[in-house]
Amino acid sequence: MVAYALIPAAGRAARFQSAAPGAAGNKVYAPLAGKPVLRWTVEAFAKHPEIEGVVVVCGPEEVAACRAALTGAEKLLAIVPGGRTRQESVAMGLFALGGGADDLVMVHDGARPLVSADVITRCLEAARSFGNSVAALPVTDTLKAADDTQIVTRTVDRDSLWAVQTPQVFRVATLYEAHTGARDLGWTGTDEASLVEKFTEEPVHLTQGDPENLKITCPEDLRLAEALLLSRSEAVPMLPRIGFGYDIHPLIEGRKLFLGGVEVPSDRGLDGHSDADVLLHALCDALLGAAGLPDIGNLFPNTDPNYKNISSLTLLREVTGHLVKLGYSVGNVDITLIAEAPKIAPYVPQMRTVIAEVLGVTASQVGIKATTNEGLGALGRGEGIAAHAVALIVYRSESQSKAAG
Repeated sequence: MVAYALIPAAGRAARFQSAAPGAAGNKVYAPLAGKPVLRWTVEAFAKHPEIEGVVVVCGPEEVAACRAALTGAEKLLAIVPGGRTRQESVAMGLFALGGGADDLVMVHDGARPLVSADVITRCLEAARSFGNSVAALPVTDTLKAADDTQIVTRTVDRDSLWAVQTPQVFRVATLYEAHTGARDLGWTGTDEASLVEKFTEEPVHLTQGDPENLKITCPEDLRLAEALLLSRSEAVPMLPRIGFGYDIHPLIEGRKLFLGGVEVPSDRGLDGHSDADVLLHALCDALLGAAGLPDIGNLFPNTDPNYKNISSLTLLREVTGHLVKLGYSVGNVDITLIAEAPKIAPYVPQMRTVIAEVLGVTASQVGIKATTNEGLGALGRGEGIAAHAVALIVYRSESQSKAAG
């Protein structure tokens, strides 16, 4: 039997985004130990010697993002646009996969990046012995049933209960029959096993899963997954992440000039929806870019009245909060201001102190320089001010977090 992996990754990740406002789209593209979550998942199957190929099903609007995340991935057979539901997406991936009737297909959630080679092997061996296999764990917690007011009505006997994971392995013909039956009756199940149970006569066999085979649901899961990856001997050390930011604003009369969170005396200020602090805007974009998050134009749109004339220090605090939620801290930042006037040297120490306080670092980790444009272009004519920023962020382990707290 030839074995394939089919990885649905078209979910909307609503819970992940609600827990981490500003998170960039689908959680499977969130950074995890230097790679997107989905890449870890695909590579786990691609590295397994018994897996012939991998098919990934993504959201129709995420095909480009999926291709970028999986560039150069081994054994990748196809990236398939998915449907409205996970069930539809798996069916589309199954039809695109083809394969022989007796070939095995391992359906595995794209948001489960820690699936081990041992779990894949166990599931394959069980599927060859029993016809199918579903990774699962015996329930160990006490379970309570409750009414709508959260009053306990009974204690549930857990002796025969299992918590189901993925991969779920079936013969291509079995899974095709199950999905066809569900489609014809308009029936929706919670997983592939539920379809096989209802629309085929094949009994479903449970196989020992792995507590570390967790599903990324919220930002806290990323921190746990990162720690687990780094604890594995085959995991690469966590690498720092670097981002670059740039911003430019015109100078106009009638506005105060804010740079680096400090008001600088000037007869003109920068024009913008917020206080137009180009130095902080470039820094925000560098930090967001390093974490793989959307830029400040997406997080703080200039069409939102809530950000009208807002201090850019407030924006920097929000950006820092997003990094903390994803488990990152700032290593250092370096910013270059391009302006003919005014001279900012007297204000740089205060800027460094203010920025360091927001980022939770020391002033020595904040570099600020200024230069002119040598009279060239609009900046050289003094029509505006621009800034370039570079930021280095690092993953912050639980032990580091506790020590810092």
